[in-house]
Amino acid sequence: MRTRQFVITVSVGLVLSTVWAQTGAKPAAGQSLPVPASSASADALLNGGPGAWSQIAVKHVALNRTPPLYDTDEPAPPEIPSLDVRAARSGGKLLFQLSWHDPTRDAVTLAEVPNTPPETRFRKVPTEADDRFFDAAAVMFPEKSDINTIAPSLQMGDAEHPVEIYYWNATRGAMVMQAQGRSTTKRTGKPFPASSSYQNDRWNVIFELPDLAAGTTVAFAVWNGSQKDRDGRKYFSVWQVLE
Repeated sequence: MRTRQFVITVSVGLVLSTVWAQTGAKPAAGQSLPVPASSASADALLNGGPGAWSQIAVKHVALNRTPPLYDTDEPAPPEIPSLDVRAARSGGKLLFQLSWHDPTRDAVTLAEVPNTPPETRFRKVPTEADDRFFDAAAVMFPEKSDINTIAPSLQMGDAEHPVEIYYWNATRGAMVMQAQGRSTTKRTGKPFPASSSYQNDRWNVIFELPDLAAGTTVAFAVWNGSQKDRDGRKYFSVWQVLE
């Protein structure tokens, strides 16, 4: 009898382990992000300044630091440990306000807005220019709208779970990107509405996205130019579930 009980216990354990492995990518229950409907218009939220967001509660989202990616990477202590996030729906749009402390504003004004044609390379390579690094931020979510599937890999999704990335750069502006795994990020050539300001050592950046259903997972990322962040070298959050 004891042998049979042991076999049953082991079998149940294996089943639970398998289920956990299959669903382990789902965000924890505490990683939810409230998204109220706002009485302010989408345009007011995008351009109206902090007052338009004053009624929206802030969620403090912890950020993780990626390990060194290249042999030439210099040590980079965690200078940006968290991100303040507000989210709201208005006029069929989903807007995010991202705010974080950064004592250095790493941005320049270019003579012209550079062309950002769709990416054609099969796989990206490390950035060749290593003397200019700019502050940036991004919102990532699954390209497929099925909210019942597991959350994609935080490393830019995978072939079966591609992701959309709304990327803002303090110098280059806002652009939509797509990825199907690490080192596969591609520019789509499409811009999106965004606004930004820098005051009192803080960035405040607002993203306007298409409306995403409740239950959709989103993740956030911040690049710190003064720490030579670029490509996959950045700060990132785990998946958050939109309420």
